[in-house]
Amino acid sequence: MEEKFYTSTEAAEITNCSRRQLQYWRDKGVVIPTVNTTGKGRNVYYSVADLLTLTVMHYLLSVGLSFEVCREALAMLQDKEPWLFEEFVSKKKMRRLMLISNASQQKYLTLAEFDKEAALEALCQGQTVIPFWCDRIHEVLHQNLKRFSE
Repeated sequence: MEEKFYTSTEAAEITNCSRRQLQYWRDKGVVIPTVNTTGKGRNVYYSVADLLTLTVMHYLLSVGLSFEVCREALAMLQDKEPWLFEEFVSKKKMRRLMLISNASQQKYLTLAEFDKEAALEALCQGQTVIPFWCDRIHEVLHQNLKRFSE
């Protein structure tokens, strides 16, 4: 099966990001799409894995994290949960907690299995707690792709 690619305009529409965001994230090395340098001009295309990455960044920014923390969180997810960026994953609900703590002017970011008690304990200790539903990220992207193709 041949992999489908999307232009910057299409990727922006599908992920609810602006084209300027995509360009900024590309310039900062957050999401490096496929670049076709053959022919006239420079064409940029995004794979479904790239769209998943954009969807994750959009979500992290939407919960109020700074760009740098989002970038760090994305790198952690790519390292610890690489399956998240694959087009098809099992339908099993994959729920995580991102915990952010401040110590000595530095932020520490960790990822854990979702647990209500652990989330409450982390909140009581002054940590930032972000629920991260991996299954929901995939669901949102696939709904947007379906709507886009109609």
